[in-house]
Amino acid sequence: MHRRFIQQKRFQSSSTKNLIPIRTSLKGAALLQQPVLNKGSAFSREEREVFQVDGHIPYDVHSLEKQMVRAYAQFKRQPSNILKHAFLASLRDQNQVLFYALVSNRLKEMLPVLYTPTVGEAVSQYSDLFRRPIGCFLSLPTAHSMKEQLQSHANAAFRYKYPPGMKNHFLDQDRPFDIVVVTDSEGILGIGDQGVGGISISTSKAALYVAGAGVDPNRILSVVLDVGTDNHALFANPLYMGYKHVRTRGVAYDHFVHQFMMNIKELFPGALVHFEDFGLNNAARLLETYKPVLPCFNDDIEGTGAVALAATMSAIGVTKSNLADQRIVVFGAGTAGMGIANQIRDAMVEIDGLTLEEANSKFWCIDKDGLLLKSNPKLQGSQHDYARDDEEVRDWNREIQEQPNLRLLDVVKAVKPTMLVGCSTNARAFNEEVIRTMAEHVERPIIFPMSNPTSLVEVDPADANEWTDGRALIATGSPFPPAKNPITGKDYFIAEANNALIYPGLGLGTIASRSSKMSKGMILAGVRALASVSPALEDPDAPLLPDLAGVRKVSLQVAAAVVKQAMEEGVANINIKKDDDAIIEHIKVGMWDPVYRPLEYEPEDSNGYSSK
Repeated sequence: MHRRFIQQKRFQSSSTKNLIPIRTSLKGAALLQQPVLNKGSAFSREEREVFQVDGHIPYDVHSLEKQMVRAYAQFKRQPSNILKHAFLASLRDQNQVLFYALVSNRLKEMLPVLYTPTVGEAVSQYSDLFRRPIGCFLSLPTAHSMKEQLQSHANAAFRYKYPPGMKNHFLDQDRPFDIVVVTDSEGILGIGDQGVGGISISTSKAALYVAGAGVDPNRILSVVLDVGTDNHALFANPLYMGYKHVRTRGVAYDHFVHQFMMNIKELFPGALVHFEDFGLNNAARLLETYKPVLPCFNDDIEGTGAVALAATMSAIGVTKSNLADQRIVVFGAGTAGMGIANQIRDAMVEIDGLTLEEANSKFWCIDKDGLLLKSNPKLQGSQHDYARDDEEVRDWNREIQEQPNLRLLDVVKAVKPTMLVGCSTNARAFNEEVIRTMAEHVERPIIFPMSNPTSLVEVDPADANEWTDGRALIATGSPFPPAKNPITGKDYFIAEANNALIYPGLGLGTIASRSSKMSKGMILAGVRALASVSPALEDPDAPLLPDLAGVRKVSLQVAAAVVKQAMEEGVANINIKKDDDAIIEHIKVGMWDPVYRPLEYEPEDSNGYSSK
């Protein structure tokens, strides 16, 4: 039996009036230790008496709003971002509603702490900072009991149960989880293999589904697949908590992942699997393998590509050009770089009618060995699609004549790109000569230094703005302050092409449509919805993407576009009208808000929780 509580509609206020109560048998200290039910100082006088909370907390009753004031002051007093991250994690573990209320109201400020760049530090120090396990840890040595481990998490999950009038709603399903965020920790945020510490990536991504799109936090399962690690620093750390073994690869790895995916399909049918930070050798391969089997999504490939495509569509809206007109240099041909190229290429095919080969020819991709060429024996996955003919580049000038590989400046001089994308984590690779050379041939150069964290970004936006005389259209993967236009003196606000603008809405739309897949068409529909709310469409000097502070509204628009596309493709499993108002209302009803619901006592059942 699942632990359950009831919600009838979406509420905008923290008032408990008209809210259907949660029933529980927990009392006193046991109640305070349950983060889903704990209200701290916000327990009402009646609740304190009924649930024997008096004596366990101070006398005065505080509102959620007052609790948020206190929590924010505590957050601000933390002397470093990693300690702020630890504070937020501790708050989440104590009081779920207060944590999400605080983060949702200050998401733009707290996102760099909750997620990139700070989460990279939290991941690398996971075993040293460990306090309490959050999420699901599936380790190779205990694979024989994987199904039971997942079922244990399902048994402990809270789940909304809607009244009879809500039948066929997307939350009215016999499964405890709608989204499973999973990593194998091999390709973490430019810092590589981090073993069991990758669970912090999964939990941070899950938190953004909640704060950014109103997905119920109790219907998201965060998972790390611990198959060992090749990180020698982790082996040397006596406090390391993961599987101390070289990273498992090949058939054994594939079997472990397949076992996981089939268990998800059986135990949580229809749940969306969100792949996060898998290594280059596995990310695209696993996505391709399991896309036809169950709803799945790779944020590094599809999410990064989707938000970059949205920024690109906004940029060409400013330049009044087409996708097919672009000459795109991608610097960093790994998972993220290939994901961006694939998304933009597929949009060229879908929107501009190019053939796949024609669209591929619009890209010049560079990895650590230089421009991808067909003669390169090291090509992997999507890199084959974009490798150039050796004959094409035979007569190109080289920055270093005796150097056989074509470097970034060589490619920029020869190609004269309209768009430059960085996913290399090669700090300051887009130097002044590269940017000025590009700007000589393009009126509004499109420059996307997407690498995280900020210390590894390919170019500071202020420099790119300066070197292009304020003509560049810029989006970055991390937040940056405004850049001063060197000609007009006007501030140019830098668009943050953060995946948080797109993936929460894509996920919400997929589960809201009860879709059997997340198709390319659904992702493109979400991208178009995001691009349609670009401030740059109203003001060419405004950011290419909306502000993260309004991500929840953006996610609703993205989700609505995804639901509509799923219905048109015939992969949705809902029975509503295919008009915008009906779709928006359908989604709104199921969005979770961080508000305190009244508690009612019920004698203990097998789990300690029940519902009417």
